[in-house]
Amino acid sequence: MWKTTGRYLLWLTLLAVTFAYGKFQGGFAPWFLFYSVFLLAFYEWGTSRLALRRSKSTRNLSSHKLSAGQSLEVDIMVEIESRWPLPWMVIEDALPTRLLLQSSSNRELHFPGFHKKLRLTYTLPNMPRGKYTLGDTYLTTGDLFGLFKKEIVHHRFDDVTVYPKVIPIKHWYTVNKFNAGSSFAQNRMSQDSSNVIGVREYAPGDRLSRIHWRATARTGELKTKEFELHVTNDLMFFLNRSEVAYHGSSNQLFETGVTACASLAKYAITKKYSVGLVSYGRERMTIPQSRNLEQYMRIIEHLAIVQPDGADDFHDALLREANYLSRGSTAVLLTPVVDDKLVQVIGFLEHRKIKAELFYLIGGRQLEEADHVRIGKLATLGVATHLIRDENELDDVVRGPMGYASNG
Repeated sequence: MWKTTGRYLLWLTLLAVTFAYGKFQGGFAPWFLFYSVFLLAFYEWGTSRLALRRSKSTRNLSSHKLSAGQSLEVDIMVEIESRWPLPWMVIEDALPTRLLLQSSSNRELHFPGFHKKLRLTYTLPNMPRGKYTLGDTYLTTGDLFGLFKKEIVHHRFDDVTVYPKVIPIKHWYTVNKFNAGSSFAQNRMSQDSSNVIGVREYAPGDRLSRIHWRATARTGELKTKEFELHVTNDLMFFLNRSEVAYHGSSNQLFETGVTACASLAKYAITKKYSVGLVSYGRERMTIPQSRNLEQYMRIIEHLAIVQPDGADDFHDALLREANYLSRGSTAVLLTPVVDDKLVQVIGFLEHRKIKAELFYLIGGRQLEEADHVRIGKLATLGVATHLIRDENELDDVVRGPMGYASNG
């Protein structure tokens, strides 16, 4: 406000000085100077008052929902109702910082003159996964001499969701043989309480009603009844989001894990498997197992925003959530780190009759001797380990015959 007031006072002072000069000096030159200053002052006043008056703009997006790698096209139409001529105008669209790296064409200079309609079209190629908000539209103009600028802001926001890339999977021979056949159970795995086939050691999470008291009294240690298991097709995906696990690696490694998780989940849902997701990051998210059509949208909506920002160790999250899994379920693990603790936790899952299938995100690195030893231990437990180097190879990795050796 003070800047505008100072500009008006400056022009009034110049008008007063040139008018006084013409009045007392007389002649062509003094009055020519006065009229020139008067016209300039009028032009500056008109530009400040009438430029961009009653202007409006609309923004159209090619889509509000995309898959990672697709392009977003943005079309902005600007309409100016004022008849005041504009020597130049800049149209700028506010973008999130991450999207500014995708395109530098969200700002464009126009020379409208008396034209009332202008257009800005730009493309954001290779959109990264995430949720974004496209903000305000800025219209900036000024005079011919660079003495004055005027900016109008059209407040708006458009939400854009970029889902993870999904790789089509034709066949996935899971570690649970019942998931690979042509028939599958439509209900969760259950225990036939009339068919007790043995006893085993008590494990944390076992219900007290399943304790075999005679065997416990005979051995002096808690024993649990073993029941005949029915067919199951329950899958619980565990995505490693630990920040430490991805330290020193490229962001593409985590994106590969997210893509693999989304692709496998979609395949399982189309096969009518019961699917859930455990995702421990800055905020913990657990999506219970379900096989309805809305389940995939719940999973994919979460995978659109996940980042490797978790403070929990992956094996701790796996151990904590394993107590809520029913026996006979399959835990699908996606992780860039396989250490001894994780192998021990997987062994505990096998003891609880929970199958495990490991997708080892290795990117471009080579396996060390310790990795081969751990994969060998997992193979003895009946755990299939798939080596994921690139997301585009995912279909080839899971299509091989079901086995317990590492795939690569």
